Amino acid sequence: MTTRVLAYAKIDLADAAAFEEAFKETTRMVRGTPGHITDELLLQDDEPGSYIVLSEWETKEQFLAWVDDPIHMEATTAIRPYWAGRVQRKIFDIRVRLSDLD
Repeated sequence: MTTRVLAYAKIDLADAAAFEEAFKETTRMVRGTPGHITDELLLQDDEPGSYIVLSEWETKEQFLAWVDDPIHMEATTAIRPYWAGRVQRKIFDIRVRLSDLD
């Protein structure tokens, strides 16, 4: 079952541009990981510095396997200084997609 992972983080406004560049570097490193589908970086419209990293994976198990793999630490090195200690992660299984309703 396809899984979405949302990681919420509050970034200092002075670091926002650097954080966004670090996200690009990190997502390039993750590309090609088994089970990984895509990543997006969302900025909350009414609260500058509030971000969500939205990842989509083929399964929750593949995501958790990647988290447990030592390559995870290497792949996320660029982004870590900006959100260390300030991240809340949630995992959701996609139950219904609009395309499933046809």
